[in-house]
Amino acid sequence: MVTTPLLWLAIVLAVLAVLALVVAFLIPARSRGRAPVAYLSRLTALPAYIRARRRLLLGSLAGLAVLALTAAFALAGVARPTVQETISPKRHLRDVMLCLDVSGSMIDYDAEIIESYISMVDSFDGERIGMTIFNATGVTVFPLTDDYDMAKEFLEDAHEGFTSYGMEGLDFITPTQPPVVTGSSLIGDGLVTCVEAFDRMDEERSRSIILATDNELAGEPLFTMPQAADHAIDRGVRVYALAPTRYFFPAALTELETAAERTEGEFHSMSDAGAVDRIVTSVQATEAALTDGRLVTLFHDRPVVPLVGTGIGLLALLLLFWRLRL
Repeated sequence: MVTTPLLWLAIVLAVLAVLALVVAFLIPARSRGRAPVAYLSRLTALPAYIRARRRLLLGSLAGLAVLALTAAFALAGVARPTVQETISPKRHLRDVMLCLDVSGSMIDYDAEIIESYISMVDSFDGERIGMTIFNATGVTVFPLTDDYDMAKEFLEDAHEGFTSYGMEGLDFITPTQPPVVTGSSLIGDGLVTCVEAFDRMDEERSRSIILATDNELAGEPLFTMPQAADHAIDRGVRVYALAPTRYFFPAALTELETAAERTEGEFHSMSDAGAVDRIVTSVQATEAALTDGRLVTLFHDRPVVPLVGTGIGLLALLLLFWRLRL
C-alpha cells in the first residue's frame, strides 16, 4: 500500500503548483518586467483574446492537475505498493516412526537401510517423522518432528556411524546393549517401544512405523512379535516392514510379514528396488485429518495500478501540450 507521507507530499506539491500558477496570472504585467503597450486594454477586451486567454488558463490548470496526478502515481510506484495476505495452509496429520534393529545380525544392512530412510525423508511432505533404534533395549534418536533438516543430519551421522562401526558419527550400538539387560535382538520389545513413541494419542492422526529388521530373535523378550503387532493394532498404528533377504530363516520373515499385514501394513524386501517408493506412497495414501498449519504471511507486489496511472498521465500531458500548441 502507498505510504501516507508520500501521498501527503504529492498533495502538497500539487497545491503549491496551483497557487504558483494563480499568483503568476494575478501579478500585474508591469511587475513582471514587461514593456507597456498603448491601448492594450482594447486588445485585451476583444472576445477572441478573452477566449484564447481562458483557453490557455483552463489548459494550464488541466495540465497541472494531470501532472500532479501523474506525480502521485509515480510516487506510489516508487513506494512499491504491496498487499499483505496471511494464510493457514492445511496439513495432513500423519506421523511416521523410523524403527531400526541395530542387533548384530543387522549391522551389515543398517547403513543401507539408513540410506533408504534418507530417501523417504526427501519424499515426505508435511508428515512428522521420528526415529527409534533397538537391540536389547530401545533408544529414541529423535522424537516426532517436522524439521526434516534436523532429521537428515541425524540420519547422515547414523550412516557414518554404521559404515565406520561406531568409530565416527553416532554410535547406536553401545546404548542399545546395556550390561544389565540380557539377550539381544528383542524384536517384539523394540516394536512396542516404537509404538509407545507416538504422542498426541487424543488426536485423529495417521500413525505408521517403518520397521527394518530381520526378525531373528536372540533372547527372551517381554513381547513376542504377534503380541507387539496386537499392541500396534490397539494404538491404530500400521507397520511397514523392511527386511533383508534371508534364505536360512524363512519362518522369521514369514512371521514378520504376517504381523505387518495384520496391522494393515505391508512387508517389503530390501532387494526390491521399488520398496522405498511403495512404502512412502502407502504411508501418504492413508487417511488423515486435516488441520491448520503454521500461519504464513505473504506480501504481493501490486505495481500495476501506479504504473498504468503514470503511463496514462504522461500520454494525457503529451496530448494536452499538442492540443494547446505549447
